Amino acid sequence: MKPINLLALLCLATTLGCFGSGSDLQFGEVQGKVTLEGKPLPYATVRFQPTNGRPSYGKTDESGEYALKFKGQEVGALVGQHSVAITTEDRIENPETGESRWQKEILPPKYNSETTLSAVVEPGENVFNFDLDERKKK
Repeated sequence: MKPINLLALLCLATTLGCFGSGSDLQFGEVQGKVTLEGKPLPYATVRFQPTNGRPSYGKTDESGEYALKFKGQEVGALVGQHSVAITTEDRIENPETGESRWQKEILPPKYNSETTLSAVVEPGENVFNFDLDERKKK
């Protein structure tokens, strides 16, 4: 019976260690505005990908403003260096009919799949505005 108790103790210690490491994460609140050719870019997805760890996401509203969330619940992004990707490609679902359609990408790869955008998130409040100057060439 002792080997089972030892195994149970080891599993419990491992599980608690995993939960404890989550509290060591530092976050900064992140918000801002995305414009394209001087006009607000609505309904774009903004992703902050840290060097190590999970990304944070936000969606621009009609005025191009966004706020990031981490894992869908916590506000913000991990503190540190991030590559930033902005995309307009998305599946849009009509809640009334359940029908969905794809919204096409209007931004060039330098803003998403081959992003050249970056940001450093600090503890506290962060504001990152992105003034995109080019549409995807057809």
